[in-house]
Amino acid sequence: MAGSAIGLCLVVGTGACDAGNTGQETSPTTSVTVPAPSQDPRGAAEGAALDAYRGMWAAYAKAGLTANPDEPDLSRFAGDGALKTLRNGLISYRSKKQVLKGKYVLNPQVAEVALTASPARVTVTDCIDDSDFLVYNLSGEPINDVPGGRRSARATVTNLAAGGWKITSFGVQDVGSC
Repeated sequence: MAGSAIGLCLVVGTGACDAGNTGQETSPTTSVTVPAPSQDPRGAAEGAALDAYRGMWAAYAKAGLTANPDEPDLSRFAGDGALKTLRNGLISYRSKKQVLKGKYVLNPQVAEVALTASPARVTVTDCIDDSDFLVYNLSGEPINDVPGGRRSARATVTNLAAGGWKITSFGVQDVGSC
């Protein structure tokens, strides 16, 4: 995979909000606890699936910085064939003395929810943009400067009970597929 490393990597940025101090003093108030409404099972499954999908790509990006197939977060978010694919990709890069650097842009969407399947699963689709992601040698020079682009991706996220929701399979298409 010359140039782009989309097949297996993503850097996900996280941000935080801080309302800050308004400078106004607050007066003591009485607090009443109202239980939050429980999320419906479908919504909970969708949220867990999207979290697992983003988590898998973030774990792979972290592992890609050193081409570490033993990165602990990989197995936290991926299992079965997906975990094997991720680790094999990292092993390949490591054997060639290469690492993965850059940034991906994700926009995952839930395409299908099968809560009555055994085990329950959710299908996630995405159009990953890996234009700013390249493969580098260990000295930090790009292997080549061919940028990636927008690629269609599809993942199956399965509820593995005690293991939680994990990506069990995924596929990424060629540049220009979305």
